[in-house]
Amino acid sequence: MKTIVLVNANAGKQGILREVEKIREVFAAGGGQVEVVETESKEQGEQAVRDAAGKSPDRLVVCGGDGTLSDTVDLLQKEGCLRPLGYIPAGTTNDFASFLGLPKEPVKAASFIAMGAPRGIDLGRLNGRSFIYVASFGAFTQSSYNTTQSLKNSLGHLAYVIEGIKELPTLQSYEARVETAEGGVYEGEYLYGGLSNSTSLGGVIKLDPEKVDPCDGLFELSLVKKPKSLHELNRILLALMSGKADEELITFVHTKGAVFTCKEPMPWSLDGEYYAGGEKVEIEIVQSGLELYW
Repeated sequence: MKTIVLVNANAGKQGILREVEKIREVFAAGGGQVEVVETESKEQGEQAVRDAAGKSPDRLVVCGGDGTLSDTVDLLQKEGCLRPLGYIPAGTTNDFASFLGLPKEPVKAASFIAMGAPRGIDLGRLNGRSFIYVASFGAFTQSSYNTTQSLKNSLGHLAYVIEGIKELPTLQSYEARVETAEGGVYEGEYLYGGLSNSTSLGGVIKLDPEKVDPCDGLFELSLVKKPKSLHELNRILLALMSGKADEELITFVHTKGAVFTCKEPMPWSLDGEYYAGGEKVEIEIVQSGLELYW
C-alpha cells in the first residue's frame, strides 16, 4: 500500500516536524510505501496536493490544521480527484478534529488511519468553494484569520480568544435575509451568522453535541441578533461559549443549505480562512461528500 503524507511545516507550534519520522514508520509497517512531503507556503502546499493526486496513492494523509485540510479538499474537488483522506491534526485549535474525536497525538492519529477505514462525512460548498465544517460572517470570524501565526504558536488557543475580545469594541452587524433550503426565511440585523458541522467554532463558539451529526446531510444554521444593550451582549456571549441557546437572541436550525443576501458585501470565513463573499452567498450541503478516516 502506498501512502503520501502532506505535512504543513508551519501548522500549530511546528511541533509536528519532530513527529514526521515516527509517522512515516507507522505507515511503513508491514512493508508499505510511504512518501512524506513537507511544505512551507500555500503555493507549495497546492503544488504538493496536485502532485500527490497525480500519483494516485492508496492513502493521502493531510498533516496540519483544519485550514490545511480544507484547502486540500477544495483543491482536490476542483481538480476532479477528490479521494479518501486521512487527517493528522496539527493546528492550533483543531476544532473539526476534536469534534470527530480524532486522536490529538500525531503518532496515534497516524495509527488510527493505518488501522481504520474511511467513512462518509458531509461537505459544504459556498458558491462552489468546498469547505469542511464552517462558513461564517460577522463576529469572531475575523479572529481566526487575523491571528498571526507567531501568536498562534506562542499562545495556542488563547490567541483566538484574545483576537475575539479585541473585536468587541468594533463589532459590525449585517442586515441580512437568509432563506433555507426547506423554505425558512429569516431577516434581521445579525452580529454573526453561519452554517457549521461541528460543536466548536473558532475555539470560542460552542454548539450542543447532541444536536450536531456530521453525516446527516444537514449543517447547523446559527444567526445571532445584534444586541441592543451590554446585558444582551453578555447573554449572547454566555450562550455561545456554553452551547446553551438563547432563543430570543439566537436562531438555530438544521438545514440542507441556505442563501444569504445582504445590502453590502460581507466578508466570510471558511474553516478559519478569509473568503471575500459578496452581497449574495449560496451554500449547499453534500451528504457524505467527503470520505475521511474518522
